[in-house]
Amino acid sequence: MAGGRPRTVSFSPEEMVELGKEMIEWLYDHPETLHLCEWYSLQKRFTYNQWKVMQVKEEFHPYYEAALNLIGIKYLNKDSKVRDGISQRWQRVYFKDLRDSEDKDLDDAAIRSLKASEEQTDEQKAKFDSSMLQVINLLSSDRKIDDSNISNDTKS
Repeated sequence: MAGGRPRTVSFSPEEMVELGKEMIEWLYDHPETLHLCEWYSLQKRFTYNQWKVMQVKEEFHPYYEAALNLIGIKYLNKDSKVRDGISQRWQRVYFKDLRDSEDKDLDDAAIRSLKASEEQTDEQKAKFDSSMLQVINLLSSDRKIDDSNISNDTKS
C-alpha cells in the first residue's frame, strides 16, 4: 500500500488534453456508462474533489462538456435502459442549457411572486391607513360629542 500525500491534480495542459481524449474514447468503448464517475472514480481513481478541479481546467473542459453530452443522450433515448424517473432527474446535470432555462424560469417566477407580494403589501397598507383614518375620525367625533356634553353641562 502506497503512503504519503494524496495525489493532486497538477497535470500539464498537454496531459489534460490527453486525459480528455482518453475519457471520450473510453465512453465510446463503454456505451453502457451512465455516469462520468465510472471513468474518473472507478477507472482513473480520482477523488470527487480532484474531478471538480479537472472539470474547470481550460484544456480539459471541452472534453468534459462533450462527455456530458455523450452520456446525456442516453437519458433521452427511449430505447436505453435508463428509467424515465432517473432520466428526468439527471437531465439537469447533463444538459446545462435545460438547467439554465429552468433556473431562469424559477427566477422569473420568484420575481413575479415577490412583486405580487409587494403589491399586496401596498394594498394592505392602504386598507390599514383607511381603517386608521376611520378610527381617528370616530375618536375625533366622540371627542366633539364629549366636548359638547361638557359645554352643555357647564351651561346648565
